[in-house]
This record gives sequence, structure tokens and C-alpha cells, in this order.
Amino acid sequence: MANVFSPQEIVRIAIQVEENGKQLYSSLSKNAKDQNIKAVWNYLGGQEELHKKVFQEILEKIGDYLVYEYSPGEYDAYLKAISAQYVFAPEHIAKKIYDGFPGDMDAIDFGISIEKNSILTYTALRKYIKADKQSALDRIIEEEKNHLVKLVVLKDSLKK
Repeated sequence: MANVFSPQEIVRIAIQVEENGKQLYSSLSKNAKDQNIKAVWNYLGGQEELHKKVFQEILEKIGDYLVYEYSPGEYDAYLKAISAQYVFAPEHIAKKIYDGFPGDMDAIDFGISIEKNSILTYTALRKYIKADKQSALDRIIEEEKNHLVKLVVLKDSLKK
């Protein structure tokens, strides 16, 4: 029999991921000199805020989103593994914001890695959400994929 564990923790992590991204993109926007790059950072920061609101709505209705652990200890081990990644470490992002980036490409590469980690994390967490409640998470995963594409296109345009 599967063990029930706290779905609130998953959603709180997702909220923090989105907040970290919002702070990063806001800082990058303030420091951007190129208006095209600034526009991308502004767009991504706004999207992170929208995602955060979706996760907050899910958190408010969490009783409808029961999550089950597939084997004893799986959830705790998984959360420890993913929380060790910098996408969940606000201090790592704060340091990047404080230190800045040597150039636009470095900032874009960091944004790409943030988006990739978000996609991987949300995709992995998906199996813990009830099937009939996965659509909100699926929408965010698709938007994160679009963000990744936007950053890759931006990076390619700067290489020219």
C-alpha cells in the first residue's frame, strides 16, 4: 500500500522555484543594456510570477491534489536530491544576482539551466499528482519549455 505524504511540500517547493526565477530575471532585466535581452528577461520574470500564482492556487486547494508515495522513503530521498540542485537554492541565485554575470551569454546560459531544471523537476513531480489534477502542472511544464526555446533562440541570435 502506498504511503500518503504532504503534497503541500511539493507545491511550496514549486512556489519557491518560481520566486527564485522571478528574482533572477528581474535582476537581469535591471542590468541589461540591450533592449531585446531586457524584453526577454521582463517577459520571463512576468511568467514566473504567473506560475507562482498557479502554484499558490493549487496550494489553497491541496485537498483535491492528494499525492502518494510509491515506496517508503522515496519522497524524502527525491526531495533531498532535487533540493540540492541550485534551482532550489535561493542563496545560490542571490549570489549570482549579487555577483552578476560576465556577459549576456553567461546570463542566458544560467537562465537556460534554470529552465531545464524546472522542466525536469516538474516532470518528475508530476507522477505524485493525481491524474485528474495534472493539467495545471502540465501547462506550466509547457510554458517552461517555451521559455527554454525563447532563451535558446536569444542565445543563437547573439552568436550571429
